[in-house]
Amino acid sequence: MPGLFFSNWWEALSALQQSLWLIAVAGTLLLLILIVMSLIDPDTEAEATARFARVLNPRTVLTFITFFGWAGLLFAYAGVSLSLTIIMGCLAGLIAAAMAKGVTLMLFRLAPRPALSNPQRLVQSTGRVLYRVPSHRNGFGTVHLNVKGMPYEIEAMTAGLELREGASIRVVDVIEEGRVLVVEPLEDKGYPHEEHGLGR
Repeated sequence: MPGLFFSNWWEALSALQQSLWLIAVAGTLLLLILIVMSLIDPDTEAEATARFARVLNPRTVLTFITFFGWAGLLFAYAGVSLSLTIIMGCLAGLIAAAMAKGVTLMLFRLAPRPALSNPQRLVQSTGRVLYRVPSHRNGFGTVHLNVKGMPYEIEAMTAGLELREGASIRVVDVIEEGRVLVVEPLEDKGYPHEEHGLGR
């Protein structure tokens, strides 16, 4: 009679408890699926690992939802008021999301980076800016490339305007014996790489 037991248990819950159970279980399952996907294919989390990537990426959102649900359940069963339950659930979700972001960044920084055996094959690769790339070749930034088997983090410069964190980029050249990439905005159609002597 498991079904009958579950039905009786579910009907005995308040509307708030039912809602929190649904949020907690759904968030947990989706977060586990995301974690498994990231272990199988780390490139699926390229944006989530960026230092200043958008806050609303899948990992942080699902972490927030999951911990909001479970923390809210604890307070709901403790008989706390609705408003305080929601406030404490949101606080727990925000703390958990921030901690998950920090752990992701730490693992990202500690991950080994294989040497580039053939850097020219990176030309025309696309990716995302991790650390700001200064304008007009006035310094170096860092980018993540969407290329299997490549390092996640590579130094880069640009011949055009500054590229901010999270911006989509394309590699137009590889210099400094393969240690530095020259990149341009992915959506840019008239990028002045040719006038700077940088071939595609």
